[in-house]
Amino acid sequence: MKYTKWMCMVLITATMSLTACTESDPAKKVTVISGATLFDGTGAEAIENSMVVIRSGEIDCVGRDGECSVPMGAEVINAEGKYITPGLVDAHMHFFQTGFFDSRPDAMDITNTYPFAEVAAYQKQNPQRYYNSYLCSGITAVYDVGGMSWSIDFQEQAENNPKAPHVAAAGPLITPVPGAPFDLPSDKVLVTLDSEETGVKTVQYLSALGSTGIKFWTFDEDSDEYMNRVEATAEEIRRQGNQMISHATTLDQAKAALRNGTKLLVHSVQNTEIDDEFIELAKENGTYYNPTLIVSAGYMLAYRAASDIAPIPVTDPNGCVDSKTMQLINTAAQFKDHPRLSENMKNRLKDFNPETDMTRDILLTNLKKAYDAGIPIVVGTDAGNPGTLHGISIFAEMEYMQRAGIPAKDLIVMATKNGAESMRRGDDFGTLESGKLANLILLEKNPGDDISNMRSLTHIMIKGNLLEVGEVQTE
Repeated sequence: MKYTKWMCMVLITATMSLTACTESDPAKKVTVISGATLFDGTGAEAIENSMVVIRSGEIDCVGRDGECSVPMGAEVINAEGKYITPGLVDAHMHFFQTGFFDSRPDAMDITNTYPFAEVAAYQKQNPQRYYNSYLCSGITAVYDVGGMSWSIDFQEQAENNPKAPHVAAAGPLITPVPGAPFDLPSDKVLVTLDSEETGVKTVQYLSALGSTGIKFWTFDEDSDEYMNRVEATAEEIRRQGNQMISHATTLDQAKAALRNGTKLLVHSVQNTEIDDEFIELAKENGTYYNPTLIVSAGYMLAYRAASDIAPIPVTDPNGCVDSKTMQLINTAAQFKDHPRLSENMKNRLKDFNPETDMTRDILLTNLKKAYDAGIPIVVGTDAGNPGTLHGISIFAEMEYMQRAGIPAKDLIVMATKNGAESMRRGDDFGTLESGKLANLILLEKNPGDDISNMRSLTHIMIKGNLLEVGEVQTE
């Protein structure tokens, strides 16, 4: 490439800040990233010595060096030796949850120390700390698949925030369970499906608020009366042009969810291997499968920390986890005498091995069967649950998915394109193609060789704004 006096050239290194001349008018700003090996998120072969032209926050051209024209005045970034992928998508998280038990009193009630009403209010008022944690972890879009109704407001707020990931949110979940300890008189997480009318009105309300998806939390699949309510609710979801999301962890529940048109199936089938009927139903629906391999182990890690057995392990070299969360988990041992932590439970917790017990073989088996069958798969962490921290949990989740036998190159697609599609934003981002939003990450190591190389993240571009990951939490 020939550089003219009109161009600004910046060399990206792991330690060097990006200090380049830039166009003062964002509407006219053009950035060119050249020289990196690029995975576009579609599953196509990587492009060596690539060039990406970003204009006004959108991708203008992607190709090999020399295949895209470089406008005068462009900021040209030499990324030779680096790797580029689309920004990652965490297709399963919860803004109302903190990563500890203060937001899940059903798992361990610590409301005397952390009143849940105050926790929920803080979560509503302070999403930026999580926005930062996600961006710092290379995540440019998240799907909140269940929470209080205020989480739906984050969709528009984040879209208009240049330093926030894109957000899709479902709002409150529909369930056979009669209420929950984390519901408030003024706002609910769980809506009991006690009649067809309740289901229809809930769908109408959440859809009118702008929800992306209506989630069912478990099914009473053996009750004809209850499943009639589900069918009426599912029909209203289709009528509203919304999509059905389902939490189903047994094969019978998963099939019941699929027969009613579920588009995103969250959590693995955990009680037995998936069968041909499951595969056929999922493929007919175009259902996305989200395995959440390690969230259950996260609870064990959080209980171990609360029992003063061992702290929650946090691998966070870029400082992505916010200080309030770190303070919360670093003081977990104050609850070591909590009545929930009986001696029998503590003995079980001591037997838990974080090196070998983070997932179960049946989850890995079903993930591989779904992959081999051609069911589209997404990466989703269920972040916010105790022990599963916002942002950084995506790396371990992808690594365990790789252990199931999924090639790293296909995991890149699952963590980008498929995730964007599952949150109904596939036309906007998820792949590096002309006309899409400029959401991408830069890495030191090749993620196509080993998905753990996603941890070599150095920079993130969100909506055309390029940031060093180590500086995101201080932005």
